[in-house]
Amino acid sequence: MSIPDDFQQFGDQVKAAISQFVTGNAASFKACWSHADDVTIFGGWGAYEQGWEQVGPRLDWAAERFRGGTVACELLTQGVGGDLAYTVWLERGQVRVVGRDELSPMVLRVTHLYRREEGNWQVLHRHADAISEKTEAAAVLQR
Repeated sequence: MSIPDDFQQFGDQVKAAISQFVTGNAASFKACWSHADDVTIFGGWGAYEQGWEQVGPRLDWAAERFRGGTVACELLTQGVGGDLAYTVWLERGQVRVVGRDELSPMVLRVTHLYRREEGNWQVLHRHADAISEKTEAAAVLQR
């Protein structure tokens, strides 16, 4: 599948913004997001938010939990169809978080959905969670 240049460039912008995010700076990542009422986030620290009024502050809250580090995005797959697109990647890095003095390894599996709005790509949804081993079927049940 051919990936348009403008989407490829936007993907690079998102990756650079994520590198800033783990230093505690949410501004450049927030600039990549749609500010519409239908944006959603399933963040790496659990729960979810819907609508820019909730997602924007959640991004600030999440960035404030980081105290430095580095991260690289390992692309697994991506696709673009019309004004919608997706990426699936692993975010691997060494980060420092609130309450810990040392850098620690972090690996998140991440799915982003994107939408072209007024000619520009924007993040519409982020689902990130810590990568884990395969589990038994019952492990996903609430107790």
